[in-house]
Amino acid sequence: MISRDVIYRIIAPLLVFGALYLGWEWVAQNLRSILPPFGDITAEFARRPLFYAVNLWATLSNALIGFAFGAGAAVILSVLMVYFGFLRMAIIPVALLLNVTPVVAISPALIVAFGFNAIPHIIVASIAAFFPMLINAMAGLSAIDREAHDLFRALSASRTEIFLRLRLPSSLGHLFAGAKLSIISAMVGSVVSEFMGTSKGLGATIVLATNFLNLSQMWAAIFISALTSLVLVGIVTLIERLVIRW
Repeated sequence: MISRDVIYRIIAPLLVFGALYLGWEWVAQNLRSILPPFGDITAEFARRPLFYAVNLWATLSNALIGFAFGAGAAVILSVLMVYFGFLRMAIIPVALLLNVTPVVAISPALIVAFGFNAIPHIIVASIAAFFPMLINAMAGLSAIDREAHDLFRALSASRTEIFLRLRLPSSLGHLFAGAKLSIISAMVGSVVSEFMGTSKGLGATIVLATNFLNLSQMWAAIFISALTSLVLVGIVTLIERLVIRW
């Protein structure tokens, strides 16, 4: 008898993907101006793998650098906000403003300021990665066991010792959850920022395909972007399992 765990984790997702595939193919066969068949998408990728690899690297490198800067800044600010409460009142409104500002609106201003290079795209990816990590890191660093904290204080532990031995280990779950959201946001921000100001990257590939109504190229770039995000999340999840063993 098949266990519930196998049904929930394997069979159910496969059934959903199968239904989506059949629905996609039906639309592709009857409304080819809306969706291309999967066969055309895979053939497009197989025809020009180097083209997609080069553009993927352009997008991925900007996303990873942006993630490093955005998530790193968020963790540092979260630590400061935990220890200096007045900073929370000053930083959170600015972070919210950045989070609700559309990256498409920011990109032109950054291109004017920094030129047609990778810097505007890295900044957009950093902004996109910043808020998810900030919220999760702040929640994790703040949600500590009060009894354990009081015990550390009773033993005359310093702030550094409390942070390294209590706050940081307790917050790892939140930090990795934030990292997963941030790295996806950085990838999305990198792709969207490439809609203008560059001829390289998956975003530029999507725009070029849209201009020429090349649906196969457009969806190939979209699927590559989505699969890359899944791989990045998988890598973060693997690191999480290696680090958090309890």
